Amino acid sequence: MAVPQQRDPARTLERLASWFGERDPRCTVTSVSVPGSGFSTETLIVDLRRAGAGERLVIRVAPTVHRVYPWDRFAEQVEVLRVLDKESDLPVPGLRDYEPDPSVLGAPFLVQDWVDGRVPSDYPSYHRQGWVAELPEPARRRLWFAGVDMLARIHLLPLGSVGAGLLDAGGAWRTSTARHLDRYAGQLGFFGCADDEVVSTALDWLRTHDPGDPVEPGLVWGDARIGNLIFDGTTPVAVLDWEMAAIGQPEVDLAWYLYLDRNLSEGIGVPRLTGWPDRAETLAYYERRLGRPVRDLGYYEVFAGFRFALVTARVTRLAVDRRMVPPGTDFPLHRNAVALLARTLAETTALPGQDRAR
Repeated sequence: MAVPQQRDPARTLERLASWFGERDPRCTVTSVSVPGSGFSTETLIVDLRRAGAGERLVIRVAPTVHRVYPWDRFAEQVEVLRVLDKESDLPVPGLRDYEPDPSVLGAPFLVQDWVDGRVPSDYPSYHRQGWVAELPEPARRRLWFAGVDMLARIHLLPLGSVGAGLLDAGGAWRTSTARHLDRYAGQLGFFGCADDEVVSTALDWLRTHDPGDPVEPGLVWGDARIGNLIFDGTTPVAVLDWEMAAIGQPEVDLAWYLYLDRNLSEGIGVPRLTGWPDRAETLAYYERRLGRPVRDLGYYEVFAGFRFALVTARVTRLAVDRRMVPPGTDFPLHRNAVALLARTLAETTALPGQDRAR
């Protein structure tokens, strides 16, 4: 769901023309547009000419009015991007600049390179229609596993190889799984889930079955899903949206990747694409790439469902409050998320001997 345009286009162009011109007098901003993607962070596409040559850049503005999360981690996200851009081989869009002064656009913002390619759609689901659904079955499989490969690349990145800056950027989010859970649990009122029985049941189960942190923590992407990758064909050329990044257990990302895909099929009542790899096949492939068995995946899938239910509750509240959906419209986003969480919790707790690894 896209963020509704919150600013006057002519005024925005004027402000950005001045801002770019102060940094490089050769720059002339020719247009500013708003793509139809993203929810919490406003995105602007800027076309400019620099010394006679055309150029396209992307601006991401820190959330102010439409805040999905209660935490302001925009500056941390910028530092994560800065370190990954300079000191890793991950394909993150190049970070051109960061403006912490809110007086220019009403909030801090960052400037990144534009990356050509295609992104799998959430709305409508790529399982229902669109370019992913139109791919031949072998190409779909390559696309999915290319995303899994990217997860493994992120998780195998030695923290020492990207310097202390990445650890500093993680800040308070370099933490145990239990403390990560407590941060969300402490904000149930903000998300609008304080009285949700399924969410409360999941939270109690997660606290009771905390697996600890059995392996050395590493970089966790956070919003790890195929819809946050830009593809050239079936090859990922950019990894997007690091606002949920942390230092933690890699299983957090794998579970989110699987769970968000499940939501866009089973969660909304849409059949999975034929030939699309299932959970077991994905798990086996990821373990080969990671070089070790995955631990407690069932736990982390419930954790993913718990967090997703909180996010969908908040998004639903924002959509209604901001009149992004007409009054009286059935908006099933959160209802579907809670139903999927309930099923996931029932499946996980039914495993013999609480064997949550599989």
